Amino acid sequence: MNGILACESCGWDHTESIVPFGSYILRCAACGETVVATSFIAVLDTDHQCSAFVDAGPGQHPQPKALVARGPLRLIATTINAAASDGTLIRLIFEPTG
Repeated sequence: MNGILACESCGWDHTESIVPFGSYILRCAACGETVVATSFIAVLDTDHQCSAFVDAGPGQHPQPKALVARGPLRLIATTINAAASDGTLIRLIFEPTG
């Protein structure tokens, strides 16, 4: 990641992808401040492999039992939307592409 997306609150440049309701948010992994946000619909049309978990909090690793879905984002988007529809924060962890 580059410094363009550095957190304005603490300056750290590591973000996490979060889905609450119908939004897609990049938040600072250190302090939890929102760095950028858009609609989840704007980003879900991709075949990138990811795992979706109930969020454990900024900088925390989710527990395996918190898994909501795993697979290409395009195919698991409906499950993620359903899990986040009540305001539950869903953390997306994208698999490295190589």
